Amino acid sequence: MGGVRQRQPVRIGNCDVGDGHPVCITAELGVNHLGDFTRAKEMVQAAHEAGADLIKFQTYIAEKRYDTQNNPKAHQFIEWVAQWQFDRDVEAQLWEYAADLGATVFTSPFDIESLDFAHSLGSVAYKIAAFELVNHQLLRAVAAKGRPVVFSRGMATKQEIDDAIAIFESAGAPYIILHTISSYPLQKRDSHLRMIHWLREQYDCPVGHSDHTPGTDIAPLAVAAGANMIEKHFTVTPKRRESDNFFSITPDELEELIFRVRQVERYMGRDDIDRIETEDYMWDFRRKTE
Repeated sequence: MGGVRQRQPVRIGNCDVGDGHPVCITAELGVNHLGDFTRAKEMVQAAHEAGADLIKFQTYIAEKRYDTQNNPKAHQFIEWVAQWQFDRDVEAQLWEYAADLGATVFTSPFDIESLDFAHSLGSVAYKIAAFELVNHQLLRAVAAKGRPVVFSRGMATKQEIDDAIAIFESAGAPYIILHTISSYPLQKRDSHLRMIHWLREQYDCPVGHSDHTPGTDIAPLAVAAGANMIEKHFTVTPKRRESDNFFSITPDELEELIFRVRQVERYMGRDDIDRIETEDYMWDFRRKTE
């Protein structure tokens, strides 16, 4: 494909996600709180104070979260997430706590009832998890809310991505694609960051990266590859083995990640070939055109 793609940024809260704007950093809290409300509040505060632009929850009804008809193993996952699910009134208190801190929150809804509940709490956007991308009933309901949609492309074919985009575009919902490899945790060697290039070539929307590797090494490389948004799983209890805690980043690591991402943004600089100001001195020594 020739030429430069003109992709419009997508605004989520105070973040303009797209080319020419600072990379938007999302702390994915998910269910790393393990159903402990005090821990969940600690996580929200720590992520906000560490500098996350956005904080993401998961909103669901455990029994509706997995397809048990086609996957008998899903029952085990339902048992786990049922233990970590907040009652609706408790979850509403968590959103209120985040708002009082000044944190910007959105969520991954896993069923339409949970979507409606999150919408009533003021979710500024919605995240579609990779394995929900083919759940067109949920996608249509999310798109109808008219708020920005972030979706992970892990495991998806191009046709499945195109089908999802058609749903969002038909409803006029702006969207962001996150390159994702659906493995938890992910080995760094399996990150396949060139897929970010491919997504940017194929689609006119902002493209980001949901990074499931431990530590902070991959996210800056994803930014250099063209990611406009970074999502990282976040915890305050990295020694816990349940959920995603053991490969999630801590508050100190989140601060380090943000610093490294901002460094990369500076290093990447401009996207034209006009003379840079620091070349002015050497310009005087340049041979003139003959």
